[in-house]
Amino acid sequence: MLLMDPETSRDTIKVDRVEAFFLPVSPSVPVIVCYLEDGRQFNLLNVPVEIVMAINKFKGLTTYNDRETIYEVLLMLSEVIDELEKRIDSVVIDNLNRELGVYSATVSIKFDGVLIQKNMIPSHAIYLALLSKTDIYVKKELVDDQEKEMSNG
Repeated sequence: MLLMDPETSRDTIKVDRVEAFFLPVSPSVPVIVCYLEDGRQFNLLNVPVEIVMAINKFKGLTTYNDRETIYEVLLMLSEVIDELEKRIDSVVIDNLNRELGVYSATVSIKFDGVLIQKNMIPSHAIYLALLSKTDIYVKKELVDDQEKEMSNG
């Protein structure tokens, strides 16, 4: 559970930019890269294909998809996006379940003066943050651990 303010915490790093793409290997691997304010990257591999396409469509990039998903429908509903902007308070990628090898994100949502926190799939939380123009943060420990794992190969 998130007990800190991600904007003032030394335990988190703000995401400056998000890119979503497919690694050009066979079979292709859907990836989200979070470019962090300290110059590092945080990578999410094997994210849902639909999220990669939705992020790119949101950013105005050309994507091929012969059928719509819920993500494209959300983009069409300005009232829903307006409401998300009012309610989504923060998104923090803050946990790694080592047994399953999956990350989690805490999304803080405002309801009538009460802040409710939901544990979410990080790629979905990132998409919500993009739609709602909410800052995204990553727990520093996760970034450090990912860098160590990548350097150990």
